[in-house]
Amino acid sequence: MAEVGKIRVLLPGPTSYLGRRLMFKLLDRPEVRLRVLTVDRKRLGDAAEAVPEIVEGDPRNEEVLRRATEGIDVAYYPMRFVGADAEFEERRKVFPGMYRDACIRAGVQRIIFLGPYGREAGNELLKSTVDIGEALSACPDRIRTVWFRAGLILGSGSMLFETLRNLAQKLPVLPTPRWMEPGFTVIGIRDLLEYLLHAIHVPLDRSVEVEIGLEPRSFRDMLSETARVMGLRRVFLPIPIGARRLSPVVLMLLTPFSVRLATLFLQILDTVGKTRGGMSAETARSLFPEVSPAPFHVAVARAIEAIEDMEVISRWTDSIGTISRSNPDEEISRSVFRDVRRESFGKIPPQKIFRAVKSIGGEQGWFRFDLLWRIRGLMDKLAGGFGDSLGRRAESNLRVGDILDVWRVIDLRENSRLLLEAHMKVAGKAWLEFRIEGDTLVQTAYHYPKGLLGRLYWYSMLPFHAIIFPDMIRSIIRQAGRMA
Repeated sequence: MAEVGKIRVLLPGPTSYLGRRLMFKLLDRPEVRLRVLTVDRKRLGDAAEAVPEIVEGDPRNEEVLRRATEGIDVAYYPMRFVGADAEFEERRKVFPGMYRDACIRAGVQRIIFLGPYGREAGNELLKSTVDIGEALSACPDRIRTVWFRAGLILGSGSMLFETLRNLAQKLPVLPTPRWMEPGFTVIGIRDLLEYLLHAIHVPLDRSVEVEIGLEPRSFRDMLSETARVMGLRRVFLPIPIGARRLSPVVLMLLTPFSVRLATLFLQILDTVGKTRGGMSAETARSLFPEVSPAPFHVAVARAIEAIEDMEVISRWTDSIGTISRSNPDEEISRSVFRDVRRESFGKIPPQKIFRAVKSIGGEQGWFRFDLLWRIRGLMDKLAGGFGDSLGRRAESNLRVGDILDVWRVIDLRENSRLLLEAHMKVAGKAWLEFRIEGDTLVQTAYHYPKGLLGRLYWYSMLPFHAIIFPDMIRSIIRQAGRMA
């Protein structure tokens, strides 16, 4: 039963980049009773214990929506990264209306929606999110809508920041093609969260659209300022061409993006983020006088500080929807090929073994044959995948849903099991599992091949497996033995 006097808030998509951060902020608000709607509660991790109400299920299901919206006062619309989840993008034309109608039937008083800045005519990428906002706002006499229009998000783990940081770090001489010249607006993640939180309380007698963010500036200027904040001296080399075909390849090599995602990122800069003229901040100042967006260099410094303090709450990769949501154990049971390794760890405490298991990848790498993993990651990138440059959210911990180089965490049972699903092209499906059984560490690679090509892929990898996997399990145990 909800506490008397509290505002009942619904947050769908609490495991996305923005959703997770907003969830923690809402949990800190004493006047809010939070309910989340998630497809898989395991991805909430330890936060599941702190959330008062969890509705688990497919949001496209009307009964799930009914249970999620029942008794709610304020509902956020699912906070998603544009284009990250193809399935979500396919249903965006009907889902906003379903969500709005479910909220109306449940007596919800307002919907809070975050969309991109701008309304450029003829732009399909921008039009898709404008259509969502218009659908949610289509019944102003029955439900109020707070529709935020914001620039690209700047914060630790965001696409924009990771692009700026990687380019500034890796290139002492930075070519600046024409696509870096137009101005677009951004907003710091901390300020964005403040707007979203204050939207719960702002007095409304009608639906409103609110433009939020900093004044437009070019990507080149942002790159220069990022390098300055990082203490790096960089030379900028203007290039009088757009380099539209070459730029995605360069971004693919220097950032965590695949070619497809690098192309999408450039489209976002060219359409969603790009602005014509300055922003109209009057509505934002009038409705939210307590929020004053921090300057660009402050937002960058905050993002760097979060990385240095290992406090990156979420990454843009949290919104990638390419890993299946089906039962992983059921899928693994159908795997055709397996590579099983067992190694006794003697008197080393199992807790240390599992800490060592969770530390693999990222900056630490993959032990003696890390180079082979890097080559495999590069091959995946050249084939159109993400490769291994996705790294990991934090070096010190893992949770379900995290990206780990070429893998995604799909099951984590402390001191017992870590299950990873391949996030690379493997001609089928592949998993890597670590289990602790008594005083034995069991490491298993599974593969479910897709046709003849999948079988050829597995057999072609066997020579590498014979080198990499024995070293991996022994190195994990050695590392655990050295831990304090």
